[in-house]
Amino acid sequence: MTAKEKEWIIRLQMIQLQSENPYLEDYYYQEYYRRIEAKMSEEELGIRGKREPPKLTTPYITKMDAYTPVVHIEGSLGQVAVSTCYSPRRAIVAVHAVQTQGPTEVTVSSGVMKLFIILLEVEEMERLRTRVLPEAEELRLRKKNSGGEFLPFLAVSKGKKLIARLLPFLKQDSAMQILCVVTCNLPTLMSRDADEALPVLYPPLRSVIATLTFSQLIAVLKDLMSSESLSTYECLTLTCQNRFGLSLLYALLSHGEKLLSSGAPLEPSIGDFEIWTDTVFQVAGQLSQCSLAEPLLLPSNLLTLFCRYLDKRTVHQLKNNLE
Repeated sequence: MTAKEKEWIIRLQMIQLQSENPYLEDYYYQEYYRRIEAKMSEEELGIRGKREPPKLTTPYITKMDAYTPVVHIEGSLGQVAVSTCYSPRRAIVAVHAVQTQGPTEVTVSSGVMKLFIILLEVEEMERLRTRVLPEAEELRLRKKNSGGEFLPFLAVSKGKKLIARLLPFLKQDSAMQILCVVTCNLPTLMSRDADEALPVLYPPLRSVIATLTFSQLIAVLKDLMSSESLSTYECLTLTCQNRFGLSLLYALLSHGEKLLSSGAPLEPSIGDFEIWTDTVFQVAGQLSQCSLAEPLLLPSNLLTLFCRYLDKRTVHQLKNNLE
């Protein structure tokens, strides 16, 4: 780089350090030196030769009224717009003007921030011992719970952690809707979970599963085992090889066993018992064939469930595989 190019880059960087209100825009630095000065004043009270504390001073640079909007640097891959240094907001706004159809990283991050603000309000109500979510807040949350808009939140780590914190405050129908979104899109979520953040959803979703009726449980299991692009066998294989997916499947089966052994009236819909029996056989066959991921939690009544439907030899094989 030539000396002129270096000078131009330094000048652009120094422009961004100028401030008409440094105490507001650089509060921590100004407050830090204010405290140092106050401390030195107390220590040197009565001493004339008061020392000045060392302080970083930003060189003053006169802002040019006229400047070249675009500067071309020889050998570079593109052109740098100087106007963005003076008007960064203009560049940010321009992003929204050229957005394509579908959710982007910007829109997802914006949605996560809005949802996080709602969560902070809810947690503040919890601190004030207000357990019931106001209807206005509930409506705002339901707008985020529609499948098309809600799914991108589960594609990022911050969104998963946010939903995990939010679930305990939701009403049963809203929490049930989130569970359905997760189970319907489980193969996609597992394939995109590069940071392995899905397990953070397991504890609150397990609490939601514990409130399901038998018919609701069957509906969730059907969503878990079906996909537009995958067969039931492929869905089960992917689920069993993923730590979160296998744990979620175990939680659903365990809750079904609790409902069946409780003796309480189940009020099933037509065909629910047939679907449940077929599901148990399909899951048992998959568990005995493929390599399993290590689950987050192995329910104690899982083998009891398989003993209800399978022969002793198959149950023994499953027991060895689960352990």
